[in-house]
Amino acid sequence: MTLKFLNEDTGTPVDAVFCFTGKSPKTRVQMEQIAIQAGGSVTKSITGKTTILVIADATSNSSKARKARSNGVDLISPSQFFLMCSHVDKKNSVGKVSQISVKKPNQKTRHSLTRRIEL
Repeated sequence: MTLKFLNEDTGTPVDAVFCFTGKSPKTRVQMEQIAIQAGGSVTKSITGKTTILVIADATSNSSKARKARSNGVDLISPSQFFLMCSHVDKKNSVGKVSQISVKKPNQKTRHSLTRRIEL
C-alpha cells in the first residue's frame, strides 16, 4: 500500500514522499520508519519526487526549506506528520479515503493543510 494525499491545487492523489529537516520530537531514523510503515517513502534531500517536507520551524530559511518552497513541496509540522501517519489504517481496502482534520495554517506557521489521505 502506498500512502497518498490529495493535492490541494489539482485534487489529484499524490504519493507521499517525505523529507525531514530541523528538530523533531523523535529522531530522524524514527521519523523515517514511521513514514515507511504508513506507506510513504523517504528522501534524504529535496528532489523532484519529494512531495512533503516535515519541518519544525515553518519560517526556516534552511537550504531544504528554500528548495522545497521553490519546488512547490508541501510543508507540514511534525504534529501534522504524526496525525497523518496515525490515521493510516492498513485494514482499509485500497482506494478508501480517510478524512483527517488538521488546523488551517495561519500566517505565523505557514504549514500546509493536509486534508485527506488516500489508503
